[in-house]
Amino acid sequence: MQKPQWNRIKDFVQRKELSLVMGLHLGAIFLCGLIYILLPEDVHLRWGLTYIPIWTALLSPIALMIAARKSKRKLVIRLYSALIGIVLWLFAIFLQVIGGDIFLPPTYFCKDGDYLARRYQYDFFDNNMTAVYKVIGLTERRVAFYRYSNPDSIKVYDSLNVIAFYCPTRIVGDPWLTDTIPPVRVIEQLRDDTMESERKKKIEQLAHRLNVRLGYTLTGKQE
Repeated sequence: MQKPQWNRIKDFVQRKELSLVMGLHLGAIFLCGLIYILLPEDVHLRWGLTYIPIWTALLSPIALMIAARKSKRKLVIRLYSALIGIVLWLFAIFLQVIGGDIFLPPTYFCKDGDYLARRYQYDFFDNNMTAVYKVIGLTERRVAFYRYSNPDSIKVYDSLNVIAFYCPTRIVGDPWLTDTIPPVRVIEQLRDDTMESERKKKIEQLAHRLNVRLGYTLTGKQE
């Protein structure tokens, strides 16, 4: 193959590479914006699908810099890539600090049927909470969150609108001072709702049968 012809093929491939990377970059940003607008804060896509466009948007400026190596507009594209990359990363870090799950999905603990428990981070400093999600189609919708850490199992009683948490013993602290938190076996209200006396009696009977205590959402006492 003659050299001029080879150079034309190489230039064509490089132009296509740049177009493809730019399309992925802009498409990922568009999808992130769409997810941010359409999905409420308490809903995310299953199987970590939310994080594919997020990481594509965050990493695509680097790929864009590489793909522009032979472009006539190399300087402009690389300047744009650097600026948009800084903006995207700063925005992602800001959302993570104020309590968003931007870089990785919240830690999964356990599940019961369509309900599952994940770590809930109220803000950057308070992440020892548990959120309960219900699977609906391709999404997980947060139902409630509780002041319990690392449950190893949950049991939902939909008819009574309650959920039982079983949390193992935990050791917390630093190398100089540690504290042992005993296991937690507790039953809580699942959704905000009025409590009829008959249902409350059934919940108390359930708690006695399961050998668990009534939690703060049922007693009204802060722990």
